[in-house]
Amino acid sequence: MIAAVVTCAAVAAAVVHLVRPGLSIDGVTVVLLAVAVVPWLGDLFDSIELPGGTKLQYRQLAERVEAAEENSAQAGRTADDASRTARIALVTRTGDDTVTPGPYADTSAGPAGTVERLADEYARVRGTPRSPARTDRMEQIFADLVTVTRQRDDFDVEAALTSPAPGIRLAAYARQYARPDGEYLDDLTQAVLDDEAIAFSQYWGFHAVVAVLDKVGAGRMRVDHVAGLEACLARLPADSDRTIVLRRLLAKVHQAATPR
Repeated sequence: MIAAVVTCAAVAAAVVHLVRPGLSIDGVTVVLLAVAVVPWLGDLFDSIELPGGTKLQYRQLAERVEAAEENSAQAGRTADDASRTARIALVTRTGDDTVTPGPYADTSAGPAGTVERLADEYARVRGTPRSPARTDRMEQIFADLVTVTRQRDDFDVEAALTSPAPGIRLAAYARQYARPDGEYLDDLTQAVLDDEAIAFSQYWGFHAVVAVLDKVGAGRMRVDHVAGLEACLARLPADSDRTIVLRRLLAKVHQAATPR
């Protein structure tokens, strides 16, 4: 819109200058016409130098503004990711490093029943309209799952990762996030890739994979899973919070030895 306004105004000024008696196409008209086309030449020229030595930087300025906006947005997304992980850590730990279930964890049903209840609550909350409050509730549920599954030595990670219920798979991600175990890296990575349609679950699944790689080494990742993660990254929006975590995950893998 700005480009169109500048062009129309400059062309109108040039026309007025021409129709006035006694005037002809001179240096002033040339300058005005040059200004008129400047907004449309950004893809062709870095700058245009007008009579009198005035130099108009166009594409370079536009590229700098665009880069600055992208850097600002990237910094904001990174800060938001750090804030989310900090909140999870805060609600799952007390000062003496013990764990306390949150408001969604009804421990009266026993450990197994508590996980199932949290999984059902996650499914219910996911069915509500998107909102910040919805995200906050799901994060509290995930924090409770971290708390409960970390305390259970009998938690069946393998069965949970292959469960058809998103909430049970989220419980497996919570367990691996809290108590990373390289034995389940392959199943965990595959489950996270399969959960692409569930943004919240995949986000924390990526975090769980990062936790496992931090423990066992990024070189343990299978080559086909690396390819799958790279393909997933290509499909995710650039401004997605999942993109931030997945890029971090892949950076660890690429910096490590050749994946198996």
